[in-house]
Amino acid sequence: MVLSIITITFNNFSELKGTLDSIPKLEFIESVVVNGGDCPQTKEFLKSYKGKSISEKDNGIADAFNKGIKLASGDLLMFLNSGDILIDPSYLVNAREQFLINKKIDFVHSNLVLKDASRTDLFMRPTFSHLGRGMPYLHPTMIVRKKIFDSVGMFNLNYKIAMDFDFIVRLKKKELSGYYVKEGFPIAMDGSGKSITKEGKAIRECFTILKENKELSIQNLLGYFQRYILFGGRKFLAFSGQSDLLLKIKARKHSR
Repeated sequence: MVLSIITITFNNFSELKGTLDSIPKLEFIESVVVNGGDCPQTKEFLKSYKGKSISEKDNGIADAFNKGIKLASGDLLMFLNSGDILIDPSYLVNAREQFLINKKIDFVHSNLVLKDASRTDLFMRPTFSHLGRGMPYLHPTMIVRKKIFDSVGMFNLNYKIAMDFDFIVRLKKKELSGYYVKEGFPIAMDGSGKSITKEGKAIRECFTILKENKELSIQNLLGYFQRYILFGGRKFLAFSGQSDLLLKIKARKHSR
């Protein structure tokens, strides 16, 4: 059972190199790189890269993800974006074993360390909450069976930031089964990605996604507005010069 790790990159060679260096050289792992930028260093590096790669313009993150899916030959897929780091390679081995043991499992997921803009480590765990509150699972940790894209569809090109949330919504509507690895924090996520730096836009996209998927239940609506209010509160603290207080709140909430 082959695991294809898809890494998308756009003009950030040093981050790409760090991500690829963190991927272990195991016989069941295939590395797939989708380069949508015009960085000469990245293109030159990929010419001799031992994994699979493609360098061409794309129509955003969702399009790059889809190109990676089509290029991958593995039975299992993982999306480790340029700048994200695999901290614990044993997570891949353990996840693969779970898929081999239980044929009913559609995906495996776990916890991650978010590298905040202040470079503070925030230890994130999946919320398992209703969809109005956002992602119930942490997408960078998810390892999924490739065949589930046949039933839920590919990433939606209409979404520029929250395409992973749209995927999760469709996954949950199909009632697909996941396995949670609660021990450890195997992935370090780069906190400079669009889902973090453009959080407001991402949240608004999530509302559109809920609406288009007919998931605007009372529970999800209440959860969504709660999420937006909390986002507004964080923005207010940052704007009013209370960044240190905001960081303390985050660090306390997301402690190890």
